[in-house]
Amino acid sequence: MPVWLLSLDRFFPIRYLAWITCAVVMLLGAFTEVLGHGGWPWAVLGLVGVTTGARDVRQRRLSILRNYPVTGHLRFLFEFIRPEMRQYFIEGDNEAAPFSRQQRSLVYQRAKGDSDKRPLGTQLDVHAEGYEWINHSLQPTRLASHDFRVTIGPNCAQPYEASIFNISAMSFGALSGAAIRALNGGALRGNFAHDTGEGSISVHHR
Repeated sequence: MPVWLLSLDRFFPIRYLAWITCAVVMLLGAFTEVLGHGGWPWAVLGLVGVTTGARDVRQRRLSILRNYPVTGHLRFLFEFIRPEMRQYFIEGDNEAAPFSRQQRSLVYQRAKGDSDKRPLGTQLDVHAEGYEWINHSLQPTRLASHDFRVTIGPNCAQPYEASIFNISAMSFGALSGAAIRALNGGALRGNFAHDTGEGSISVHHR
């Protein structure tokens, strides 16, 4: 700290700066109000600060308020809003105390009937101790037929044999013409449907 600031602190404690500032604001507000410039809001604000500082200095229960009048209240303000500040600015999505924000968001989404699925990976540490998952249990087997189809309208004049394996809707706008033609060719060989996707049918669909 500079020497001049230390010298000033002996005669005018810096910790009282906010209290003195409130007094100055009150006097200036009252002066401008007398002159007819409408300074009463500042006078009232300064008066509140001066009154608060006087009460802080006189009380003996909280030393932080006695040593730092007016500004000492910021400590209790920050302590009061600490949970919100930690939740919105510091806490991670996967920090559980007792439930993480990601877990709470999952409950909120399901309670509102919204989709709780998030594509493109996970934010969880899949290598962490206690992480649980379900392994698939697919095993090769011998099938009597490989042409899996479902008959639509068996009692109609022209029933339709629909395959249960098809090329689903994709963002084909991001694929090249050669890729679309390759998918189309596979659908032709397998004798199943090819969904054109959000981009509708194009010149590449055969």
